[in-house]
Amino acid sequence: MSVGAVAPASERTRWDIVALAVGAGVVAALQVGKVPPALPALRADLDLSLVGGGWLASLLHLFAALFAILISMATDRTGPARLLVAAMLVIAAGSALGAASGSTFALFAGRALESLGFVATSIAAPTLIVAAARPMHRSLALGFWSAYFPIGAAIAMVAAPVLMAAAGWRGLWLADAGICVLFAGILAVLTTPSRWPGVPRPSRERGFRQVLGTLRLPGPYLFSTAFFLYACAIFALMTWMPTFLIERLGYSLEGAALIGAAVVLVNIVGNLGAAWLMHRQVPRWLIIAISFIGIMGTAWFVFAGGAPDGLRVPAAIAMSCISGVLPAACLAGAPSHARTASEVATCSGVVVHGSNLGNLLAAPIFATVVTYFGGWSNGHLPMIGLGVAGLVLVFWIKLVDGSR
Repeated sequence: MSVGAVAPASERTRWDIVALAVGAGVVAALQVGKVPPALPALRADLDLSLVGGGWLASLLHLFAALFAILISMATDRTGPARLLVAAMLVIAAGSALGAASGSTFALFAGRALESLGFVATSIAAPTLIVAAARPMHRSLALGFWSAYFPIGAAIAMVAAPVLMAAAGWRGLWLADAGICVLFAGILAVLTTPSRWPGVPRPSRERGFRQVLGTLRLPGPYLFSTAFFLYACAIFALMTWMPTFLIERLGYSLEGAALIGAAVVLVNIVGNLGAAWLMHRQVPRWLIIAISFIGIMGTAWFVFAGGAPDGLRVPAAIAMSCISGVLPAACLAGAPSHARTASEVATCSGVVVHGSNLGNLLAAPIFATVVTYFGGWSNGHLPMIGLGVAGLVLVFWIKLVDGSR
């Protein structure tokens, strides 16, 4: 039985469930965007060091990289709908604990809970989408899902200063907890069997041996590696672009922050563009190749010492937009290699592991390489290297994934 049997052709695509799952992803991604604007206040209130602030931001990706496979097993055994509700409540508990914290230990404990809820959402939600969408709509639906991260992060980055001006960083954390509890309630009601007869049931018979069988499939690892290379390049761009603009081009903090937000937001255009391309039957390997070509073709104009300064910002925006086609292709590609519906969560977990490992390592790897090669003027070199590695990988993906 193929994974396509999850939603038989006789059933219509439940776009309401797809929208609900994407919404849960956006809520989970708020945890990424809320920290950077709050770091100055957190450091002042809790005497948090600069290094500690960096770990607070990175902890989300660390937990996702470490526990993605284990949580995919939990998705199989509890069902994606139940796990998604639980994930929202875990995030809410973490945010509430953070808001009440009087020490960095409590703040980090709350962040650990938020991280577990984030990774559970990133695995359970696409599993739910696969179940809700007919085969002909599945790539389109997963393409919409791929935009959850930049949408949620950007919303938090824009809203956080406004909320903190009114209620401080603790008020921001409490508002976040309230949103998660509200969304958990909506999910619990709308994914009951009475409202959605096709809701995936728990798979109690799927044990460790069955999971190991899924983990031997080569396809998901190829998409995971592609996502890792992409994340190393693009998350580094998003992280360091404001600093680069301030140090290299003399931008103000406010101007650099606005451009940084624009670089994040245009990534959504690529995400949705990939959804349309896959719906038009463009092969996934070709979409992934476009992403890496976009990184290679724009990197020199962003960072190279000899590049015209007037082209640096447009090139950075172009890099984020063009390369943004990759997440949708990888997130749709991995589940397509599942042999049964029960393998979808594990295949998705493999991709989530790769993407978050890239997000975790992107900033320090880029900073180390740039420093080794002599500063910002050589920042294009690691980007081009990642693009070349990605194109080599594309040939392998084409062999394994075929024309899908």
